[in-house]
Amino acid sequence: MNSRKSIIALFALIILEGYVVLSSELLAIRLSVPFVGSGTDTISIIIAAVLMPLAFGYHAGGRFKPGEHMILPGLKMFINVREKLIINLLGALAFLIFALSYNYVDLFFYIFYSAGLKNRLIVNALYAGLFIVTPVYLLGQTIPLTCNFFTKEKLSKITGKILFFSTLGSFIGATFSTLVLMSRIGVHNTAILNFVILGVLITLLSRERFSRRIALTWILIFGGIIANSPQAMKNFHIIENNQYNTVQFLQFDGQRHLILNNNMSSMYTDEGRKHLYIEFIEQVALTPIWDEKKNPKDVLVIGAGGFTLGFGDHGNHYDYVDIDKSLKDIAEKHILQQPLQSNQTFHPLPARGFLAQTDKKYDVIVLDAFQGAMTIPEHLITREFFAEVKSHLKDDGKMLSNFGVLPNFKSAFSRNLDNTIRSVFPYVSRHAIHNYYGLWEDEEPNITNVIYIYRNNGHDEDVKTIYSDLKNPAFLDDPGEFD
Repeated sequence: MNSRKSIIALFALIILEGYVVLSSELLAIRLSVPFVGSGTDTISIIIAAVLMPLAFGYHAGGRFKPGEHMILPGLKMFINVREKLIINLLGALAFLIFALSYNYVDLFFYIFYSAGLKNRLIVNALYAGLFIVTPVYLLGQTIPLTCNFFTKEKLSKITGKILFFSTLGSFIGATFSTLVLMSRIGVHNTAILNFVILGVLITLLSRERFSRRIALTWILIFGGIIANSPQAMKNFHIIENNQYNTVQFLQFDGQRHLILNNNMSSMYTDEGRKHLYIEFIEQVALTPIWDEKKNPKDVLVIGAGGFTLGFGDHGNHYDYVDIDKSLKDIAEKHILQQPLQSNQTFHPLPARGFLAQTDKKYDVIVLDAFQGAMTIPEHLITREFFAEVKSHLKDDGKMLSNFGVLPNFKSAFSRNLDNTIRSVFPYVSRHAIHNYYGLWEDEEPNITNVIYIYRNNGHDEDVKTIYSDLKNPAFLDDPGEFD
């Protein structure tokens, strides 16, 4: 295969293989987020399930020799390089249809969580091991197998080009699939494109255009298309499935619910009721200044959700920050069922990016980007982030944050998060919503919304006074004295 046409076809195969591997890796990470979260721990499992099998695939592909090979127990057949490529691509396709289809992924995690296996890292490792390792291993053999089509004299010169085009395909898979496809056509359709690419490669590599193998290939792809069709998404109440969120919308009994990555994000009713923690924040921080006309306040909400926080207040100025730009249209169409108010501005940016590029200070900052225990953005719970938030508070400004944690501090996360918050906001109060504190619970802990409230009163740097038996100036401190 030394003709110009054949060489172009080989490099196209190499580019597309690189694209599918990287695109599938990112799709697997994105599809697992609603079930295991988006932390570096869960992402590292998927990355490991790609890199190591890829290395083993390179090694196995380089050792392959045409001849009699066992394809099933007791069944051998002669397999040449072309046949090996086709078998690998077909095997990868079969696995990826299950790995990259939301309904199968949802069923997989539901089975293990329902069976009592609650450790998300173990379940994520099982998902990666069962559905990601094998197709990547098979696809990883593509480069060394294609090298067999070049003469030994040209191989040394062509190796650099092979690696270049493979990396180019990986680059396209890492950028085009996320920045363009997932945001434009959705995660499910991006997965379908991967299936079709593999189907086209199998068809082009096959000497026969019509065979049982080709028929099987496109039957599998048709099944993948059905599993990722608009109707399949509708069955799960999914109205948006982009690179950031799987967005579901539910409506019943006059209530409209927005669900982001399997977490109840926002609720709005025909009577204007909202989630209890939203109503609590409004009651504490916003109701006293509701519809303030003469001296409107500046309010920053990090984590827009359905834009329900502050909705109805026509006096104060609201800035909403969220990385997912689709949330505004979704909220206006499904949750609020009307456009945002004129005093509400949406900034589709990462939270830390927004804070880094603005010097504006706020009377009230609400942190509500924490969508349950599994999808807490790690970079939004660090001391540095809280310090950045504090630097954007006006004198006498207020900070309120919502977290889903154990109110009785029976988890390391609840304790460490509390330590982190208090290291920046030392005089902060903590309130459990739903009147649940779990004081007597030692087993089966329940996560609830916990609100931290801080007032920037200028006393953070005061020398800490502690009352003791030997030195007790409490009589000098009037409990009712205001300073």
